[in-house]
Amino acid sequence: MKRLLYEKMESMFHLIDHDYEETGALEMLLYKLARGNTFQMRVVGMDAMKEFRAENPDCAITFKPNHLSEADFILLSLLFRENGLRLLIEGGANLFIDHIDIFRDLLPKFVDRGLKDQLGDHRLSVAQYLQKRGAFKVFRNPVTISQDQGHELKLGRKEILSLTRAYRYHLVKQKEMYATFPGYSSVKSGFLDILKKDEVKTGRSYTGKIDGFHHLPFQMDMEASIESGVDLYMAEVNIAYEQVMEDENFSRLIRMREAGVNPEEIYLQDMGYIIDQFINDTKKGHLSIKIAEPKKIDVVNLKESFLDRKMKSAAQRVAAEAYDRMLAMQPVFPANIFFSAFDPLFNRLPVRVMKEKIDDLRDRLRQLRWGREKRLVDLHYVTGYNDQLITAEEIINRTFDIFNTSERRTAALDGDTFVVYNKDVAQQYRNHVIHFFEPKK
Repeated sequence: MKRLLYEKMESMFHLIDHDYEETGALEMLLYKLARGNTFQMRVVGMDAMKEFRAENPDCAITFKPNHLSEADFILLSLLFRENGLRLLIEGGANLFIDHIDIFRDLLPKFVDRGLKDQLGDHRLSVAQYLQKRGAFKVFRNPVTISQDQGHELKLGRKEILSLTRAYRYHLVKQKEMYATFPGYSSVKSGFLDILKKDEVKTGRSYTGKIDGFHHLPFQMDMEASIESGVDLYMAEVNIAYEQVMEDENFSRLIRMREAGVNPEEIYLQDMGYIIDQFINDTKKGHLSIKIAEPKKIDVVNLKESFLDRKMKSAAQRVAAEAYDRMLAMQPVFPANIFFSAFDPLFNRLPVRVMKEKIDDLRDRLRQLRWGREKRLVDLHYVTGYNDQLITAEEIINRTFDIFNTSERRTAALDGDTFVVYNKDVAQQYRNHVIHFFEPKK
């Protein structure tokens, strides 16, 4: 990035900048209690990451997670903080709301109305809270921002890209550890897909399926490493939920968007639902966070003339490899197998046929080596005490423990057939592992 352009963009960092603060003991305790109330957590790779960072303090590290829930930000931030590591996390600009207050609005509305009096004069907007917890903002669409004294600042796509590139350079130059969410999903639009146009949705997946990692965040990382002279390492992160907190809320969010509801109202509904899920004492299942071994991003061959011609293709290759490694880390939960046994329309399935199909999937997963590195599939959650895969009967029982309860009936047994009542939710859990069963493209 040319110096004059960087200096111009640097003067705009206040629009997106993080303001990292240490978390107090009480807040950490409340977060841990909420997480423990919600999930049984398994973490893989954190000890190795702590050791790597201690041995390599003079490099930058970028983390590339999948993105299935708005809780990803909370869970990653908490995990790194309790392990004594500073992590900055990218957040969409729609989350940084200035006029919704944590103490005055969110907590009294979604936790307990009595908190409004208890919290007194405490004030902290959603935007301020995210920034103080290490979030930096990314704009995804052109925007007009109100400035002091009534001035307006217009950011088009070109300015947004330049600002994001400059800030990425800043993070790498400062040898930070930072996470960006490069996933996207392609959604067919138009009645019965007649138009066959691909709409690309970046960020959190509402369907449980991520179609790839976009190359542009990786390209910005590589450019920043070259221009700053700082070594950059990358670690993929797989965050997997036995039950995604918002799984039943996604359809409501989509209807609100289609109805033209104000985006901030949609976010308030979204965040309120997540807070409610965290504090409700209902069984939510397992949470898996797996962090890959950091690998240095090699930019040596890009430090030459005709850089632009080679940079995009190199970034596409790095993004594809990172996506493959992230998917390979995906663990399989009982519900993934159960919902994968249905046909694409989730038609009724007799008990006998269900058990036969589950057995077929079990056999396939047991033998499968997937991805470029031909890794064995992570079957931790479907393996019994005797190191054998649990039976079809056990897989059904464990699925029903979460998805057929008094609070939710995603699936049920009707006579001698299994029926799915909420196909959108069922599809999410099939999509989490669909790459293990699809032909490799």
